[in-house]
Amino acid sequence: MDQSTLLAALERHFGFREFHVGQAEVIEDVLNGKATLAVMPTGAGKSLCYQLPALLLGGTTLVVSPLIALMKDQVDGLRARGINADCINSHQSADEQRLAIGRMMRGESRLVYVAPERFRSAGFVRLLTERPPVLFAVDEAHCISQWGHDFRPDYARLGEVISRVKPERLLACTATATPDVRMDILRALGVEQATVHVAGFLRPNLFLEAQSCASDVDRQARLLGFIGEHCASGSVICYASTRKRVESFGDVVTRALGKDKVAVYHAGMADGDRARAQDHFMRGEAKVVVATTAFGMGIDRADVRGVVHLDLPRNLEGYYQEVGRAGRDGLPSSCLLLHGGNDARVHEFLIDQSHPPRELISAVWRALVRHGEDGCAARSLVGLPGIESESMVEAVTRVLLKVDAIQVDGAGNFRRDPDSPVDLAELGLDFGALSAHGEAERERLRRMVRFARTTDCRHKLLLDYFGDPDFQTCPGCDRCSPERATGGGMPARPVTGAEAPLVRSALEGVSRAQGRFGVRKVAAMLAGARSRDLEGTSLLTLPTYGALRGLGGDGCLDLLRRLIDGDLCRLDGGEYPLIVLTRRGEAVLKGREVASLRGPPPTTASARVAPVLSKRAALLKGATATLAKGPSPTPSLKASDPTLAARLRQWRLERAREREVPPYVIFSDRTLAELATRPPSSASEFLDVPGLGPGRWEAFGPALLAELRDAVGPPSV
Repeated sequence: MDQSTLLAALERHFGFREFHVGQAEVIEDVLNGKATLAVMPTGAGKSLCYQLPALLLGGTTLVVSPLIALMKDQVDGLRARGINADCINSHQSADEQRLAIGRMMRGESRLVYVAPERFRSAGFVRLLTERPPVLFAVDEAHCISQWGHDFRPDYARLGEVISRVKPERLLACTATATPDVRMDILRALGVEQATVHVAGFLRPNLFLEAQSCASDVDRQARLLGFIGEHCASGSVICYASTRKRVESFGDVVTRALGKDKVAVYHAGMADGDRARAQDHFMRGEAKVVVATTAFGMGIDRADVRGVVHLDLPRNLEGYYQEVGRAGRDGLPSSCLLLHGGNDARVHEFLIDQSHPPRELISAVWRALVRHGEDGCAARSLVGLPGIESESMVEAVTRVLLKVDAIQVDGAGNFRRDPDSPVDLAELGLDFGALSAHGEAERERLRRMVRFARTTDCRHKLLLDYFGDPDFQTCPGCDRCSPERATGGGMPARPVTGAEAPLVRSALEGVSRAQGRFGVRKVAAMLAGARSRDLEGTSLLTLPTYGALRGLGGDGCLDLLRRLIDGDLCRLDGGEYPLIVLTRRGEAVLKGREVASLRGPPPTTASARVAPVLSKRAALLKGATATLAKGPSPTPSLKASDPTLAARLRQWRLERAREREVPPYVIFSDRTLAELATRPPSSASEFLDVPGLGPGRWEAFGPALLAELRDAVGPPSV
């Protein structure tokens, strides 16, 4: 199919006049029957790569998608365009599922979305063999790979399903696959010779920044400063590592902005509460959401102006996917990563927990065999040889569940599956692969730590990691453009006055440590600590020992972290990095340059708490004042008539509430801006607006023209 025909179909069905980078090439290969893997950044339009072929091919396209909320959003969006689409999932009643399957088998649905768990049903797979889809599309395909960052066992079964169903065409899509993971995806699907398209990982509208924090009070202050800067012109997503931290930081932001402006989301909430929180944010009512990474897949709110990571992510794949939720309208957006000394150690513990050694698995299995069919709770095994805690038992049970060796009841008790062999060696566990996967997880964490601490370009580091060679100039990060960095409302400032000798003393201490010690030991040396960690080391004999005693241990640690952020020091090494001077740090130490740092000047231990709390209170007040003024015009709605834009936004919100869908499903912000700038007065003018098409006209066109006539009057003659 030639390019002009594809463009005509694109405009007819979706209202766009041109493809994003890489889309046309993927679509052409799919239409030509080539098995295809598309690796495209978040927001680059992966879904169009199977939606448009589905409309051009006829028949039914089956889409495998990991989240029910994501399925629903896509189906709602397609139906709003007048396209027959369905989803089949566990949240539907048996009758709803039966009706959807019936429409699929009769060929009435052009696209059908299913979760990978659906293929556990032999009956469903048999139906597909009777009427194979014209296109089998696998979204979030990195979930297939056991070496990926989000492996899901049900995805691993897709290769077997495809070999049985034999669809006419196959497309796998992902935003986060390294070269090794891409090859693993193709092997798992049985299409090693598939065509691979990599559209590029660079997000030129995102400013990337990372800041080291001395405490949670520090993180709170930086978070509130960032929100004060960015949520007036859009929305902000804040990611925390645990449910407890989500609730803690959610309380801080709620106190600053008010309950109506903030949504809190984590997997421990009831289903209804989670759905309401997501809807509250997606409908534009909440300006900020504080969430675990369970929130976000499929989130398509266009005006996300900022993403904050309150803790170090476990890997670059997750980080890249999460920052990709900012700036999906193509406008400038900022991404701030806050991290501290304990973040990596928490991840190391969790990785160890999820990859138990063979000896521990063997000990738990022997205990389960002894308990027989009665089963037991995890706590009842604690204290047996080699089993020290409930978490150790739970880690083993997760491994055993993957090979169906045990059964779990509703109370959380588990027992050996009666059909499982007694001999551990016969369970089919690959201990070598389990160990290798754990080491791969640790290496991904080390790469994430290096990203947070790097003094090099952050965009280039990401592109290198994902195997994308197409990098020329940094579009914006705190390492290449330090003058643009905010550090959460804390711009860099020259170090002068009484602060300058403190910085030089710290730099001299790092220099004399000669790259042999970590940041905590050097901080303890500068503070003059007599800790066990320093005993027997040369640090106790250095002339800089106790040089910054007045700052205390925490103050010295905070100062060293600020020196690292300011590219005056860096951390070398892997799991246990050592602090050394950079060239810029040496120049400052020798008086050839003036240092620039973010954050307040160092203070003595006795005077430190009050200024920090005062800073936090000021930021709280500033963020509250910013929100009290109401949102300034969203950058993506630069319409010539702001009054009309506001009216159209309200009209869109009412239509969204009627249909129980997010507002962007009705019209995107860009489309609204175009409508407010050049209001259409006829069907042909409506169809000329980017992002609109015949389906939108049938659903909303006449009503929208009536609204515009009421707002601006009849067209001039």
